[in-house]
Amino acid sequence: MKVIPCINEPTFEKVKEKIFATRDVLGALRVHIDVTDGKFTPHQTWNNAKDLINLRFITNNFDFNLGVHLMVENPDEMIDEWFKAGMHAIVVHFERAKNLNLIIKKCAKAGVDFVLAVNPNTGIEALGDLKRFKNILLLAVDPGSAGQEFQEITIDKIKQLREKGFGGKIIIDGGINLETAKKVKTAGADVIVSASYIWNNINPKKGFEKLKAI
Repeated sequence: MKVIPCINEPTFEKVKEKIFATRDVLGALRVHIDVTDGKFTPHQTWNNAKDLINLRFITNNFDFNLGVHLMVENPDEMIDEWFKAGMHAIVVHFERAKNLNLIIKKCAKAGVDFVLAVNPNTGIEALGDLKRFKNILLLAVDPGSAGQEFQEITIDKIKQLREKGFGGKIIIDGGINLETAKKVKTAGADVIVSASYIWNNINPKKGFEKLKAI
């Protein structure tokens, strides 16, 4: 199964450390960075796009893809700064986007993958026309900190998306371990995002490979 390692850290030093560990330790070509503002979420993580812009300049860019998950109150107002930081994918919450269609158009113009994030308590029917979306990320935990327990309602939501004819990628984020990864794959998911299972593993590389082998 396709696995995207996730970084959920309070400081840029920690973020930077795990960015390079993703490449050098895990051997992954893509990483997903959680950005929270302490408003949409109970806690706050590192959230300054300018740090990444500076890091890219110092290191003469990266040789793998970066995605950012904006768990923030006003994603519409900060999309442009993350474009400048060289994101390959931007994840925006259905619950907070003020103008989804405009964000989708901006991402397309910038050559950035748009991913719609959906909270556990948001029903699939609320999303409207699913043809607008190529990628949908279902949060299997409440927005915020890593290490939360997987919410089983996610399985039903995956099945609902497929029953409604959604043919794009379904990405599951939160509460991922070997057991829940198998469940979401069976239900119809394409990609899993994992933080705790990988980074808290005694051997992060081995944990990453086990998830990929599902």
